[in-house]
Amino acid sequence: MKSDIESVSSLLPSYGFSAAEMDTEANIAAWREATSTFFDVDELAAGEATPFRADVLSYALGSVLLGSARASGQRFRRSAEMIARSGVDHIILQLYVKGGYDGVAGAHPIRVEAGDLCVLDLAQTLETRATAFENVTMVVPRPMFDARLLQVDDLHGLVLPRDGALAPLLARHFGALFDCAPRMRFDECQAVVEGTIALISACLRGELERRDADRSVAADASLFRIRQYIEAQLSSPELSADAVALHFGLSRASLYRLFAPIGGIADYIRSRRLHRAFFDLAGTGSRSSRVGEVARRWQLGTDAHFTRLFKTAYGITPSAARDAAMLDLRQSPPDAGGEAASPLSRWMRGIAAPRTGE
Repeated sequence: MKSDIESVSSLLPSYGFSAAEMDTEANIAAWREATSTFFDVDELAAGEATPFRADVLSYALGSVLLGSARASGQRFRRSAEMIARSGVDHIILQLYVKGGYDGVAGAHPIRVEAGDLCVLDLAQTLETRATAFENVTMVVPRPMFDARLLQVDDLHGLVLPRDGALAPLLARHFGALFDCAPRMRFDECQAVVEGTIALISACLRGELERRDADRSVAADASLFRIRQYIEAQLSSPELSADAVALHFGLSRASLYRLFAPIGGIADYIRSRRLHRAFFDLAGTGSRSSRVGEVARRWQLGTDAHFTRLFKTAYGITPSAARDAAMLDLRQSPPDAGGEAASPLSRWMRGIAAPRTGE
């Protein structure tokens, strides 16, 4: 008996619900709770002949989440305020088995159809209108891709089409993972997740390289090492283009050429510092974070200068981002442990807390 109990307790945590087992109002409430960390949803089943229905089944695979959902049509939105409220910084991959959507990812149009695999950055804005759909979603902490891909920000809105080789390959892998998840043990997760992220990264890297065929392999390798160095030095007042060139033994001209395809080194450093500042303000400790302290921590100048940069990048002020995060903390219904009620929200916050400059 003890061995049976130990065997069950070693299996992966799961969470889900079925429309067949609840009335429409309860189903809508469960769906809103399940999606609350990811998107604001509305226009549920608008224009459809039947009431709204949604089924969800998710597994916590160690450091990533894997879930399947079927739902009626609806609108999905992720505004800058919503990003601040959620306080999470992840990349999600969605394989659409049925249905699809049209919309805007960041500033770019996006269209996804059945069989396509799309990539979304939860640190960037999104607004889409989906038909009734079925999809498989994987949620990956950003650092897992930061360690493998050159420019993770470029993933937002990337679509691997169903008629290529990569989407069907990853679809089969996602299907195998989902089939195995109910009997997978914690001690098996690490190897499975590492292999999965390596496979996904290789596929995404190939797709990104096809977008920029002029970039050489040597330049990619150099840029990747420099980007890792910059990421580790973002809070340092000594970080500059000259300091980076000196550290890597490069001329300024060579360094500028390397960063030209991604907007220039100064813009890159500033955007990474703003990214860190955003999630400092949106973190669970944001109630005690002053705007000026965050600006100084990430070397972003005076309060006024930081506010201008931040609003240009995110469409809201630093104070608004902090207040949105605090509003979410006050409104999140606690469970017995004092945490957010949604298991998916707890899992999301648990697998990758926002990073700090320590």
